[in-house]
Amino acid sequence: MFGYVTAARGGLSAEDFGTFSAYYCGLCEAIGSECSQISRLGLSYDITFLALVLSSVLFENAETAEKRCVIHPLKKRVHVINDDAVNYAAGVGELLMYLKLKDDRDDDGSMKARLGMTALKSGKEKALKKHGGAYNFISEKLCELSELEKQGCAEIDEVADRFAKILEFIFTPELVKDPDTVRVLAWFGYNLGRWLYIIDAYNDMEKDFKSGSYNTFLVNAGSDVLEEKEKIRERVDFTLTLTLENMASALELLKLHRNRRLIENIVYQGLKGKQKSVLGE
Repeated sequence: MFGYVTAARGGLSAEDFGTFSAYYCGLCEAIGSECSQISRLGLSYDITFLALVLSSVLFENAETAEKRCVIHPLKKRVHVINDDAVNYAAGVGELLMYLKLKDDRDDDGSMKARLGMTALKSGKEKALKKHGGAYNFISEKLCELSELEKQGCAEIDEVADRFAKILEFIFTPELVKDPDTVRVLAWFGYNLGRWLYIIDAYNDMEKDFKSGSYNTFLVNAGSDVLEEKEKIRERVDFTLTLTLENMASALELLKLHRNRRLIENIVYQGLKGKQKSVLGE
């Protein structure tokens, strides 16, 4: 479900690339302290984006420090430090990753998911103490999504809505106090979640067809999955583009203290570029 949120490197200035890298490294360090060291293996650009957006909404400046780490022991790298949004993203990202593995285990008994859950157990327990509400909400929506999958739901809007609500929730933490900002972040997160679910479902059609796994686009499909992908490509492209436009509308209303150019690069160029790549344009 993740791995689609990226910046368009060609459109980034050196300064913006450095900012994104500082959040990425800062989040990696925060995952180690907020969860566990092994949890750092689950670091992703998607959760880095969550940290970047919330930090840019909440704070006028980011505190940074140059540090070495196990992955880069020879050269110091800039880390964002002492940032509540980064710490929040570390904890919630851990719970989201753990619950996704749990969902995979419950669906098909995946040994890979079982091993992942075991590895993340201590980090999950630590994150759970601070973010119990997020854990319960994500669990509820994943259960609803799982039930729709078991029913063989063919309505992409219905299944995508459950995952979209998870992103809507995690983009509106109690850290954000302004009601108008909460409403805008909710719409921003919802549409990001919807976009992620739809593009992932389309991208996984061949894999799911071979494995016999649920995929909303395959419920009423014929025996030729490539033909089916081509048949629905234009419709999926329209849906994804409309969803990105909703995200963009929310971004225009969002009160960012900084990093607007970087965030716009990810939303306007990075996500759209990923969409073109997945749809074979």
